[in-house]
Amino acid sequence: MEQLLGSAQPGPVEQIRSIPEPLVIGRRPMLGSEPGGLPSVHPRHPDSEIDGAALPGLVVRAASVRGDAHRYYGTPRQDAMGIWQIGESQLLACVADGLGSKELSHVGAVEACRSAYDNLSDLLEHAELRTGAEYFIENIADDLRQKATSHEAPVDALSTTFLAAVIDGSADASGHRVHIMRVGDSTALLLHMGVWKQCFPEGREEPVATSTTHALPSDTGRVEVAAVDLHPGDMLLLCTDGLAKPMTQSEKVSDQLSAWWSRPTPPSLTEFFWQFSFQAKSYDDDRTAICVWRV
Repeated sequence: MEQLLGSAQPGPVEQIRSIPEPLVIGRRPMLGSEPGGLPSVHPRHPDSEIDGAALPGLVVRAASVRGDAHRYYGTPRQDAMGIWQIGESQLLACVADGLGSKELSHVGAVEACRSAYDNLSDLLEHAELRTGAEYFIENIADDLRQKATSHEAPVDALSTTFLAAVIDGSADASGHRVHIMRVGDSTALLLHMGVWKQCFPEGREEPVATSTTHALPSDTGRVEVAAVDLHPGDMLLLCTDGLAKPMTQSEKVSDQLSAWWSRPTPPSLTEFFWQFSFQAKSYDDDRTAICVWRV
């Protein structure tokens, strides 16, 4: 045995290239992107998540990362996401953003996404999108209220924005039909021929100007709905405001993401996570996105 081991010739060691630090777009932020202390919360929410899928005619990439400010202060990521294949022809995708001022908003965001899957039948059984969305959102809100009770916490402690999309996988000549619904400022955009297009109409009128963010479980009457078609070469982006804000307020950010995500082939999981981890000065909030390419 010693002779056999001794005669073995070591093979060449493959040169492994180090992965570069996240790209800084525009001015360099003051905070780094390295995780700091572990949040002292239970249940613990991991610093980052990544997911993806390849379905007939669709490629999915998804990620949720803790913002640099939360990393620096050792506080939990308050964003959550979920993607599920429904039967053979549909995809459910959702993102949620727990309100920063609420103690258990990270729990609320996770619960909202989990509840979306559990309550999907309430949406699908209605032919009219708005009616189905209202039942769907109300049931998610009920689950959040029950979760608050189990934590012996006020209902608004779990406050979270919420956005969900159901994508019809049986594409025809007009493309995959996408039905989208939301409460709050998480949003959906369509990347078509390198140009970003809003899926929801520009901000709806409020009776009185306010900076309050609408959220579940209290604002079930604030449901917004939209429907779009996903054609070959298009990409649907569902995201929390941690990505929406730099995209709408920094042309450099939106241009860079468009350049990356308009390429003929969608990025690999690792490439997507690196792209998504970019840094930009003044934008250090949690960041979550689900990208669906029609290929």
